[in-house]
Amino acid sequence: MSEERIRSFIAVAVPPASAEGIRAAQQQLKAGDETIKWVNPDGFHITLKFLGGVERERLTVLWRTVSQALVGARPFTMHFRGAGAFPSPTRARVVWIAVNEGAAELSDLAARVEAACAQHSFERERRPFQAHLTLGRARQPEPNPRLAAAIEELAEADLGQVPVDRVLLMQSELTRQGAIYHELDESKLTGEGGE
Repeated sequence: MSEERIRSFIAVAVPPASAEGIRAAQQQLKAGDETIKWVNPDGFHITLKFLGGVERERLTVLWRTVSQALVGARPFTMHFRGAGAFPSPTRARVVWIAVNEGAAELSDLAARVEAACAQHSFERERRPFQAHLTLGRARQPEPNPRLAAAIEELAEADLGQVPVDRVLLMQSELTRQGAIYHELDESKLTGEGGE
């Protein structure tokens, strides 16, 4: 019998208490489109690395390496400003909020995580890391002028800030209602022990 695989990822969380502006922006965007599968605000996060299905023992060993790679990383603040979409607002596949300040620090965390995962034979990301918070995903991306207009209205909106002092190992459980996230472990950012 094969060992159970845990669908997992490494992320920075956006606590609900800090997400009022983002939640309001999501509500505004929802009015522009009913075909998007919107992320539950309680699960707002920024993914640093999606791992996929991983055996529990391998995940434990990997997390030790990741935590070691994060030693010396300092706490910082993310500032969210403006909405957008991949590949474009007119044919949105992914609707997101931009990280205005803190993007360099997030990129540093992602690079540390990426290097640690590579040591355990996880394939490196081909695309460069782009700091963003996913609000929703289209089931079938189609031209949608109403959604594009709603995204444009929020292009420069100040959506608040969130302190970041830890990186999380998360489990993603897929259900009919959408993904449910469970925190498996954490690594605190202290700025200590680094170079």
